[in-house]
Amino acid sequence: MHPIEHFCCQNSMCPDAGLRGKGNLRFRGRGGKDRQIRMLYCGTCRALFSERKGTVLEQCRLPPEKAVAILHHLRERCGIRATSRLLEVDRSTTARYARLAGRHAQALHNELVAVSP
Repeated sequence: MHPIEHFCCQNSMCPDAGLRGKGNLRFRGRGGKDRQIRMLYCGTCRALFSERKGTVLEQCRLPPEKAVAILHHLRERCGIRATSRLLEVDRSTTARYARLAGRHAQALHNELVAVSP
């Protein structure tokens, strides 16, 4: 479980958006099916969002361990069908996580390359 300093406001209109460790975030309860996902509140813009907002796991309905296992298998160049069989999930689920991870990786790449010297 990550400490609150690891998170930043996800509201793009907030002056503190994307800035970690500003002291503007507070934990405000739990959400999700089993109440395992922490909810965060930004004191600056008063937005409420989950700790998964802006990550590949944002709309995840699988247990986090299984979703991460899918991504690990794909990272190791295991195919979608093989990953689906090994982890006993539907092929379309594995493909969806591959697409989501690809979009996040592309956005991170674009951000890091744009600011590199």
